[in-house]
Order: sequence, then C-alpha cells, then structure tokens
Amino acid sequence: MAIFETASYIDAEISEYEDHPLINALPPINSPQQTAQLIRRIPEVHPEEVTLPAHIRRHAMLRIMDSFLYPTKAHLQLEQTVSSMIRQGYLSRNIADKSYQETLNKTADLSKTVSRNAGNEALASSVIGCSGAGKSTAVEAILAGYPQVIMHPQYQHVQLVWLKVECPHDASVKSLCINFFRALDIALDNNGEYEQQYVKPRSNVEMLLGDFARIAALHSIGLLVIDEIQHLERSVSGASERILRFFVQLTNTIKLPILFVGTPKAYDIFLPSMRSARRASQFGSINWNRFNTADKTGKGSDWDRFFSQLWALQWFKSPQPLTDEIKGLFWDYSQGIAHVAVTLFYLCQTRAVVIGRELINRELVDTVFNDELHMIRPMIRALQSRREEEIQKYADLEIPKASLIQHEPIYSHGEGNTHAEARQSAEKGKLQKLVNMLEQAGVGEDIAPIVAEQAVSELPNGNLFELIAHINSLEEKSPKPEKKKSKVTKLTPAYVENDLRMMVSSKGNSYKSMQSAGVILKLSDYL
Repeated sequence: MAIFETASYIDAEISEYEDHPLINALPPINSPQQTAQLIRRIPEVHPEEVTLPAHIRRHAMLRIMDSFLYPTKAHLQLEQTVSSMIRQGYLSRNIADKSYQETLNKTADLSKTVSRNAGNEALASSVIGCSGAGKSTAVEAILAGYPQVIMHPQYQHVQLVWLKVECPHDASVKSLCINFFRALDIALDNNGEYEQQYVKPRSNVEMLLGDFARIAALHSIGLLVIDEIQHLERSVSGASERILRFFVQLTNTIKLPILFVGTPKAYDIFLPSMRSARRASQFGSINWNRFNTADKTGKGSDWDRFFSQLWALQWFKSPQPLTDEIKGLFWDYSQGIAHVAVTLFYLCQTRAVVIGRELINRELVDTVFNDELHMIRPMIRALQSRREEEIQKYADLEIPKASLIQHEPIYSHGEGNTHAEARQSAEKGKLQKLVNMLEQAGVGEDIAPIVAEQAVSELPNGNLFELIAHINSLEEKSPKPEKKKSKVTKLTPAYVENDLRMMVSSKGNSYKSMQSAGVILKLSDYL
C-alpha cells in the first residue's frame, strides 16, 4: 500500500531553495558519509542459525541474495546526481508561485510539438552498465531515501517525488504510456483509475503523450526514471526517436528531470544523434563499471572491500578466513559483475552445507559455476578472453571501446610522477575515443583529430559527453551561409486599346475618365 507523507518543511539549504515548498519538503541533502549509511545493506547472520539443519539454513542464506548492497564511489556519485536533478527540476515549478499554473498550461499542446528542436536545457542523465552490475538496485536504494508521495494540505497539492517506469519490451509509445499510468496508479494507490481513464481502445499516441505530460506536471513529479532504456533499440518506424524527442520536450517544457538506466545497447539509441548523446548527459552520465581489481590508492580496490563484506556472511559453524586465492578466484568467475559474484557465493555456501563439508575451495567453486551458472558461462568466458570480438557478441556485458563516457579514477595525493603519467595516459585515451566518436558521427578522418584537439583544449576537464556537447554547440553557433536572392525580372505590362488600367488615375479621376470613354453604363437606360 502506498505511504503518503504530510509535508514538513525544512529551512532552505541555499538561497535558491528559499520559499519553495516542493524542495523544502524533501529530506536534507546528504553528505557522502550519510549516503553510504543510507544505502548500505548488510544482512545479519544470527548465531543460532548456524546450527540449523542444512535444508533450513539455506533459507536463511537467501538474505545474501535479497539484502546485500555494499556502497561504492559510483553509488555516491549517483546519489548526488539524483539529489541535484530533483531539486534543479523543481526550481521553476514552485506551487507557492503563480507561475506554477503557467507551467501546467504549457503542457496542453506538448504532444503537438514533440518534433520541434527542444534546445539545450534538458535535465537528463543516464546510468549505463553491463547486466548484473547493480544499476537498477542502486537506483532503487537511492530513491528509497526519499518519500515517494508528499501531501501539501496548505496548497492542496499532491507531490510525487519520483516515479520509476520500465521501458516496454516492444518499444512502442503506447506501451510506454500504459506503463507510466500503471506506475502512477500504484504510487498514488489509485486502483487503476488513471489507466482506466486515459488508456482506451481508441486512444491514439498523441492523446496519450499529452495526458502523460499533463499528469506528470499536475503531480509535480521530481524525477522520472526510465529503466531498461535499451529496449528502444527494438523499435520500428522511428518510435525510439519519437520517444526520445518527447522525453527531451518534457524536460524543457515542464522541467521534468529524466534518468535513463540501461545496458550498453542503449548507446545504439543515443549515438546516432549527438544531440541525444548530449541530452542524456546533462548531469554527467555514470558508467556503471564492473568491479576492477586494480588499486591505485593503497587502500584496497572496490572489489576488495565489496568481497570482504560479502565473505563475512557465512552460515558455517566454523567461518573460513578470506584468502587472496579465494578472492581472485571469485573475481575470475564473476569478472567483477556484482550479481554474479553474490549468486556464486550463495550457491557455493548452500552446496557446502548440503554436502556436509563446510568449506569453499577451488574445487567447489569450479563445480558450482559449471553446474549452476552454465547459462552465463559463455559470457564470462568472453570477458575472461579480453578479446573485443568475443565480448561484442554479448552486447549487455561490456561498454564498447568507443563509449562516450569517461570517468578518470580518483587518486590520493602524493603519487608524484605516477599520477601525472596516469593522467596523461587517460587524456590520450580520451582524445582517441573522441576522434573515433566523431568519425562514427560522420566527421571526416582528416577533420576529426583537429576538431577533437580543439574541443579538448577549450574544455580540458570535460568528459566525452561534455566534449561532444561542446562541439555540437559550436556547430550550432557557427554562422549559416546566406541564401542568394534570386533575381526577379521586372515585367512590363502590355496595354490594349481602351485598356481600363490606363484609365486609372492616382489623382482620383478614374471614374470621370472611364465615363468619358463610354465604358460606364447608365442603368436608367435599361429600366
């Protein structure tokens, strides 16, 4: 059942947020430490459970699958992105101001203008990563830190802070609208009223899109999350382009921020248009990578910390200590994909308990992986090979080499030349990726390096999305060649005898001239 909270307003944290009910009804802005505490999920192993029979103990172990989430730097970045998007989107939608009604009025003709160039103000971002890396889980954990529905009795307003909608498998506009109204009904505990009211057999796409926009504005949705955005790749007859244009129009017209979540297949949707790539990254898109075992900080890698927390969840009577061999073995079999690592650990532990030998070793991990995870074995083998042609057979697994997203690793201070060399290497890699991307977008091979170098020099700290946007903005600002005016030949009229045009006088004597020429009839002669 949906939980509605009554608004309790906090003091504005910055001047822009003052006297803004939709923003000040939100929880306070989190620090990174608060975010980590908010989303961390570490299930508890009760001491009395380790003595239970194996067939019962394995039920307790399911907590590993359902309740384990270890926050990483990517989670902290995503939380900051979500926090900024919601608040920035609300800035121009103040229910305490008369301009709010003007915003609602703008949605009336939204569906009629979705093909229009929507400009550069799209409040959008994206989270792209391989299947099983934990993108959707992370988004849901961060959204759970916000109340979904807030009541504002003083303003007689119902605020929907966030709404998560799954992109339909058939990638149709109508199915997307249906998913939206269903998600809305669930959030508002509406018993399907919106779906019944707006989704009818005769409802056409234009009507549904218009209702979509109007209801989104009416309930002040703070963030619209579109999950599985890669499904748009399956669309036909330009449906994906139409949906993307509509989303951009939503962000521009009613300032509704949109977060796209998907696998690397989503690049096939964004890449054909630099504009779409730019609009998918206004708040800095996040590359949700697999865990990497490399460590440049001296504090251990994310994989080290993640797997140490996971390994502690043992329902063995005598818990095993973690060794580098086991940690490396699990990384090899999971290739740093969080969901695969968690699943493999759970299956190994249940197998060990069932066979009565509470020990996880190489032999057991080999057996469980080959027996229980044989469906994903070809994909893991492809990643293990590190061969691009093998990896690309499974588009959900890896970010393509020509990916737009580039996030440099965070290093600690005092690394001296190593830091500088690593940074130079990253910059060269970024420049080459930018050149590759420009060539894929149709820029000539001789021009692409020059354009890329100019963009990097003008925006040295920009990631690839920002550099593409910068190049595109320069392209839009460049003066367009003037159209040559076609030469019009002045025609000389040809007059005939008693031509009426010759009898017209600019002095107002046209009637007398025509009367004297006998071309005006007297009606009295015919009565």
